Amino acid sequence: MSFQNADSEEGKSAEDDSQQPVEQSDKLAPESDDANKDADDPEYATGLRLFLVIFTMNMSGLLTALEIGIIATAIPSITDTFHALDDTGWYGSATFLVTAATSGVWGKAYKYFHVKYVYLAAIAIFLIGSIVVATAPNSIAVIIGRAIQGLGITGAMNGSIIVINYISHPSKHPMLIGIWMGIFMVSTVLGPIIGGALTSGVSWRWCFYINLPLGVPIVVLLLLFLHIPKHIKPEPATWKEIFLQLDLPGFSIILTSLVCLTLALQWGGQSKAWNNGSVIATLVVWIILTIAFVIVEKFQTARAMVPIRLIKPRVVWANALWSFITTAAFYQVMFYLPIFMQSIHGQSAIIGGVNTLPFLVFFGVGTMVSGKVVEKTRYLQPFQVLSALLMTAGMALLYTLEIDSSKARYIGPQVLFGFGVGFGNQIPMMAAQGLSKQEDVPSITGIMFMALSSSAVYFIVAGQSIFNNRLVQTLATIAPNLDAAQVLSTGASDIHKVYSGEVLEDVLRAYMTGIKDVFACGLAVSVAAVPLAMLIPFLRLGEHKGDDQKTEEKAPAV
Repeated sequence: MSFQNADSEEGKSAEDDSQQPVEQSDKLAPESDDANKDADDPEYATGLRLFLVIFTMNMSGLLTALEIGIIATAIPSITDTFHALDDTGWYGSATFLVTAATSGVWGKAYKYFHVKYVYLAAIAIFLIGSIVVATAPNSIAVIIGRAIQGLGITGAMNGSIIVINYISHPSKHPMLIGIWMGIFMVSTVLGPIIGGALTSGVSWRWCFYINLPLGVPIVVLLLLFLHIPKHIKPEPATWKEIFLQLDLPGFSIILTSLVCLTLALQWGGQSKAWNNGSVIATLVVWIILTIAFVIVEKFQTARAMVPIRLIKPRVVWANALWSFITTAAFYQVMFYLPIFMQSIHGQSAIIGGVNTLPFLVFFGVGTMVSGKVVEKTRYLQPFQVLSALLMTAGMALLYTLEIDSSKARYIGPQVLFGFGVGFGNQIPMMAAQGLSKQEDVPSITGIMFMALSSSAVYFIVAGQSIFNNRLVQTLATIAPNLDAAQVLSTGASDIHKVYSGEVLEDVLRAYMTGIKDVFACGLAVSVAAVPLAMLIPFLRLGEHKGDDQKTEEKAPAV
């Protein structure tokens, strides 16, 4: 890696860049001839080497995504081991918080350091976090290990998309990115099923030990076969400038704000009243810090974690926002459809997971179909509109589920929603990368993954708050003598063992009320995705001619 010798030259460059007028266009500026002079004849992986690298990227995505969802079925056993019920919310939140806060930082790392070594570092961090959790002597160690895992997961997510973008011909990007994102999201849903099998069959610790024998081959394959094309070079900068580019003030503010929101939603209406001083204070601090983050990013200019220059074009911010809200619906179905199976139908965690396979299968089908269609037509926005409409229809049907709903009634909505969300899942990433300059790809990727990860933080915690509050409120109305805290701590898969008769009926009614309200939230964001998709510029990915120039032609008006 090469660095400039003078801080002043780099600082002046960054300052000049930040003072350039932002182009008021729906398209990102095309690359200049100078920017492409080293890319006149870019090299792309082909044949066996391309297959092995893509296979490794997909395996990495599968492994890291499993750990996002695997904690759901491991939490009860971890709680039994350490008797720390108050910490249970943080076993999952720690990963999502770090993932959301560090996406932009990893984007900068891939920009200023060699892609291969940054990617290897991300996998190593993930494996270290897995060891910390697997060997944890107490609950705090589990939380710390999950946070370390989150840091590695973010780096691997960003790196996988960046590597695919760099090593493969642009014409293959839609299909390859679609496959990777499909595997990643499906693996997220498979996590609880695999976690349930490992927890019941061996120990919850094997949910994390298993990453070691699976992760080491990934590292070996990366070392042997991942060769970044010569025209992709780290951007020259001094160590001081790289440190400033990481935007640690922005990182600190966004992480703290997300922690405040998580605390407020975990406390509110559950362990503390909504009008409690602690809940109000954390909500106020969250709002203040969110505003502060926007201000800091504005003043950081080119050094910002979310550079205004990159986020300002409508093709970027509209796609990031669309990704944010559609991911919200995905996670709410992912977490609460299994709860519906376990609580209302009395299924085990494994059987309940198996009964969500239609959702998984058709999510994967939607992803594959979308990737192929975009690859052939080069159009993007029309398929996002279709995706949002299918999601809305699927969520509307899920919302109509009741305690006595038959199996056919919950299979059909899964097919519709799964195909819909899968069909549009990868398009925002394709648009943001395919219509941007080559040197902006790492930062753009970080922004898009920040939208995905932030959605998980906001809406998983929000869904938990909605469910718990509505369950408690319903029990207070229909069964005031029941201990709501005990019902919540019992867990969805055990309520049929603990309760019976009329008491069980009351508990099921409370569960169904909470689940329906979470699905109502998912329906609301799915509906919002329809007009937002129409705001996304109606652009067509450019015809690539073997170089890294990315042009786009405007489609005929509709």
